[in-house]
Amino acid sequence: MVEILIDSFKDTIRVVPLMFIIFLLVDYLMVKVNKDNKLINKLSKYDYVGGSLLGVIPQCGIPVAMARLYSNGHITLGMLAAVFISSSDEALIIIGAHPEKLSFMFKLIFAKIVIAIASGFIINLLIKEKRNRIKGCTINCDCPKCRRNKNILVHNLIYTARITIFLIITVFIINFGVDKLGEESIHAILGKNTYLQPVFASLIGMIPSCFSSLVLAEGFIKGAIGVGPLVAGLCANSGYGVLILMKELPLKKTIKIIMLIQVISITIGELIYIFGVR
Repeated sequence: MVEILIDSFKDTIRVVPLMFIIFLLVDYLMVKVNKDNKLINKLSKYDYVGGSLLGVIPQCGIPVAMARLYSNGHITLGMLAAVFISSSDEALIIIGAHPEKLSFMFKLIFAKIVIAIASGFIINLLIKEKRNRIKGCTINCDCPKCRRNKNILVHNLIYTARITIFLIITVFIINFGVDKLGEESIHAILGKNTYLQPVFASLIGMIPSCFSSLVLAEGFIKGAIGVGPLVAGLCANSGYGVLILMKELPLKKTIKIIMLIQVISITIGELIYIFGVR
């Protein structure tokens, strides 16, 4: 158990610097640069494209940071979905580490970017949301507690510290459960190469842990899962981003977003499976 706690701490700490930098940068832009929401309105027209490119970077901190920006109303649902769908954590690195899979890795990256852009575009086209979603305090809050921490640096240091503690606790609980289950058991859950495999892979990919992307990548390399299930699982893999949504948004709203990502991931995985893409 101590080893799992240490691993959970390491997994969380490595995303903290990037989270803090993004949080600080965005708050600075909102306070110093954005006037009458002009900056946000301009960026929102192209946000899902940028989100798809950001998400493909193998870094857990990006989905976490984007989830917080979404909860604050700074980015659209389309951009959030694009980041979540294109992100794959270490899976791409593991696949690319095998020379015979290197060309496939680049095809996978391209496919995930295209899927993310298309999904973000359609979501923004069909779903219109209000931007004032945040439950807690922002840098512009005037409550007594926030007046004492009005400095942007202090505000984001405190917020990042709270997020870090929350992630360490939740990631430990998830890693403990996954450790008890075991990698072989998860591969067994995926089952044989049938129409249900993309569904199971998508559900496993949704688990907010680096372990889920590793299992999917290793399962593909070993031949336990095909291309369709792999894409479904990696499109559903948002790292710790979903945990931030659970903390910052109402549970009902978070479940809707999770279901939306699941529907997209499973649909793409099934289409790839049906058409026999290898």
